[in-house]
Amino acid sequence: MTDIVLSISQPVHGAAYSAPVALIGSASTANGSTAGLYFRWFTSLHQPQGGIDPAVQPEVNILDLSATCLTGTVTALAEFGSHSVLLAATDQQHLDIDSIKAVKRSALAGGAPLPTPVPPAVAPAAPPPCVAHQVAGAVIRTPASDGLTLSKANATVEVLAPGVWLKPAPLPDPPPVPPPATVWVANDDYQAMNGVGLRLTLAPVASPTPANSAEIPLTLAGLEPFRAADLVAPHDDKSWLRWTGALPANLGLGAHVLSLIASAGSGAAAAVATVTRHIVLVA
Repeated sequence: MTDIVLSISQPVHGAAYSAPVALIGSASTANGSTAGLYFRWFTSLHQPQGGIDPAVQPEVNILDLSATCLTGTVTALAEFGSHSVLLAATDQQHLDIDSIKAVKRSALAGGAPLPTPVPPAVAPAAPPPCVAHQVAGAVIRTPASDGLTLSKANATVEVLAPGVWLKPAPLPDPPPVPPPATVWVANDDYQAMNGVGLRLTLAPVASPTPANSAEIPLTLAGLEPFRAADLVAPHDDKSWLRWTGALPANLGLGAHVLSLIASAGSGAAAAVATVTRHIVLVA
């Protein structure tokens, strides 16, 4: 049994943000000292700088593994979507296999919610989850720029999906040679955790009123997901969602503002981010 107790105070589970967040936690031990312990923050959407593979550098706080990293010196959660946040402590400085085998003292806090129902043997040892939602970073892919047209009768709007919306389908064992093209499938674990909602609004540039404007809620699971081949890098996990259909009849023609609104949370704790395109509606 470990003598280490960890907790996360920021972010709190279910919190919503529109900017990166300072990570704050605490650690206590039976003897009151954290000497000899190394602390690591992990977030499920972490993208290291410089295009480094997250599998190579999974921790957020690569430069400081001391207890100082629990005091708000580490900023994270910049990536668009819902993050599971995990705080870990071990008595080993490194993450190679030999170091992991040598761990004698360790503890965890946070992480993704366990599947429901939780197996009885797992429930007592499972730490309370910590999932936070980041709305900054929403993107409109299509229309690609201001000044383009959008058909009222048959419109197409493409937006960035939050988080890791899709994942590669598993290959058979043994894998075929040569390996086939990657097939992308729904990432059910992420989608079950996602707390970021999206909606579209359209309003004329001149004299907008409720009568000549419209809102289109987006049911993310019902949109067509896809990967943009020209944007996929080896460690890029971005996916896109396509909405197609006729626009509301009350909209007129001409210059309009198309807004994509990303939101999470509710009431005073809600976070909202908006990106826009100036487009021209045509019949």
